[in-house]
Amino acid sequence: MQICPKCKVNIRGNKSCCPLCQGKLKNVEGEASPSFPTIRRKKISNITFLKVCTFLFVASEIVFATINIMTENKFSFISPVMLGILAGWITIITTMYLRNNLIKVITWEVIVAIVVDIYVDIHTGFHGWSFAWMIPLTLIGLAIATIITALVLKLRLDEYILYLVLDLVMVLLQILFIKNGMNKVPWPAVTSVMIYLILFAGVIIFRFGDLKNASEKMFNM
Repeated sequence: MQICPKCKVNIRGNKSCCPLCQGKLKNVEGEASPSFPTIRRKKISNITFLKVCTFLFVASEIVFATINIMTENKFSFISPVMLGILAGWITIITTMYLRNNLIKVITWEVIVAIVVDIYVDIHTGFHGWSFAWMIPLTLIGLAIATIITALVLKLRLDEYILYLVLDLVMVLLQILFIKNGMNKVPWPAVTSVMIYLILFAGVIIFRFGDLKNASEKMFNM
């Protein structure tokens, strides 16, 4: 008799791996009747958890909005706090729904962080740090995180290349901020654009087939 230590399932015959998790099996003495794994019931379901988070988000937004109205916008920190709570709620929602796609979670959370930082920068008098430093450095870090995550998860290039395409679009949007004079220190932004263009030049030259396959899958071509 063989048993899977992970799934706690007894398996008849001589199998090379567990049919459930593909893990290594352990030989045990005697004949035991096959059994199904014991599934532990969650103390709180995902839906209930999301409802609780949504309720806390709505309640906190109402409280801060009420304070803001009653004090006639006296406290300038309330709006950034409300936005931060919104960003946190969005992060929880996306993480729960996209937990099987780590790269998508990382990309979405970076987008939320960029929006929040731009809002805070503008709301606190607009010193330009979000456009000059935060956005380009964050996008460079996003490319590195995407590639490392893909390597760790052993993903094929066509499984994550479109996320890098989205990152490239966000990087190129920085040119508009430079043209409009919103970025007074353009070197970090220009450097990030240069890095992404070099990256995609390599992809197009050496791995164009993967980009084509990913595009065909996305648009069902």
